[in-house]
Amino acid sequence: MSIRNKLFLSFFALIAMNIFLFKFVFEDIIVVQLKTDRHNQYRYEKETAEKVRFNLVLSSSILKDPMDRSELEKQLPEDLMYKMVIKDANGHSIYSKTSQAYNLKSRTPNKENSDFKTVAEYHFQHEPPRKGETIIYFYTDDSDIMATKGVSMMLWYIYGSIALVGLVLLAFFVRWILRPVNELSRVTQEIREGKRLVAFSYHSEDEFGRLFRYFSDMVDQLRFSEERQSEVISAIAHDFRTPLTTIKGYASYIASGRVSELERIQKQMNKIEQKTDDLEKLLDELQDFTQQSTELKLNVSLFNVRSFIKGIIEDYQVRIKEAGLSFHCKLRIAAELHIEADETKVRRVLENLLNNAIYYNKPNGSILLTVDQREGQVLFSVIDKGEGISPDDLSKIFTKFYRAEKSRNRNNGGTGLGLTICQSIVQRHGGTISVNSELGVGSSFSFTIPYSQPQFI
Repeated sequence: MSIRNKLFLSFFALIAMNIFLFKFVFEDIIVVQLKTDRHNQYRYEKETAEKVRFNLVLSSSILKDPMDRSELEKQLPEDLMYKMVIKDANGHSIYSKTSQAYNLKSRTPNKENSDFKTVAEYHFQHEPPRKGETIIYFYTDDSDIMATKGVSMMLWYIYGSIALVGLVLLAFFVRWILRPVNELSRVTQEIREGKRLVAFSYHSEDEFGRLFRYFSDMVDQLRFSEERQSEVISAIAHDFRTPLTTIKGYASYIASGRVSELERIQKQMNKIEQKTDDLEKLLDELQDFTQQSTELKLNVSLFNVRSFIKGIIEDYQVRIKEAGLSFHCKLRIAAELHIEADETKVRRVLENLLNNAIYYNKPNGSILLTVDQREGQVLFSVIDKGEGISPDDLSKIFTKFYRAEKSRNRNNGGTGLGLTICQSIVQRHGGTISVNSELGVGSSFSFTIPYSQPQFI
């Protein structure tokens, strides 16, 4: 499961938990508190109204003037927001009084009387002979509502739930993030210290799990490359030492003067020249790989494909015949076909494939070179009836320093870089290289070089 899905599920789970917690635990508590708050408010207002009514009755029987309100005003609470209005028999207001709480809220900046909400009003009729009416209006506003204990509990629950959800999600997220990050840091440090056999304890199908699998594959590839590189360095040292020893032996023997026959001296000099050519081929392969790694610019020119192939056939006919193999060539291209490419490097690819076909062929085997003209590209193929390549090696043969048969490659003086160089050259020309092989039957290497139409001159 991906980290994104984990976070979504965790968020929904926490929201559901909060809803259930409110529904079955806090809802009754908060609702009861809201009812209690409203009941206390109503009781307080009712008591105030009763005091007003009682004093009105008292003043009507004792006081000479209904405007004599000193006793009444002293008993009314000032922490309630109310307004008392006394009207005469004609309904005209003859007196009004507001509480200190009402006056305080009215004087608040940006506060308008329209913000007050009437929650109750009480009407008391005056008995004759002083007819009239006393009205008490009780008010509330948003601040009073918010200040009630029940509303405060509700707000605390909401804010607390939000904070809880945020903290839990943050904790899960930090845990999910830091655990794989720490794991990656540990493995990176081990690799930095030279360790290549590393293991991850984090096993999951999320994004980090995939990252660790890719990282593990990369480390395996690095270990494989370093092992192959070590083998190649050892093989190159062996390959250089063998011809150098031969060259040194023949040169020393000739220099000693013990050989006087010209024919024998010439034969030994030919051996020295042959071993020198072997060394030169090794150096050329290493140099080619270095040049491909640094992405040197291709020396592109326009050349005729048929003439190019005929030159290669002439160079290899004798060599293949000396190896005891038969050589066939099929050119299914127009005589006028030209391509724009680096002729030297394309020749390098064909030579490498032909050399491999010679090295890995069977006694009395055969090699077939075909060139086909496709739409927008030329297909070159080298097919041999040799030993073939095992399925395990087939997917790795284009990996640098890889050797399918280490012992035989060493005898041949190979570095394991030839096919890597070929792949790089073909790809830089915009083509592709592929291989089909069956162990014990043979192999077929093919690559394409694109060209633009028209290319006939």
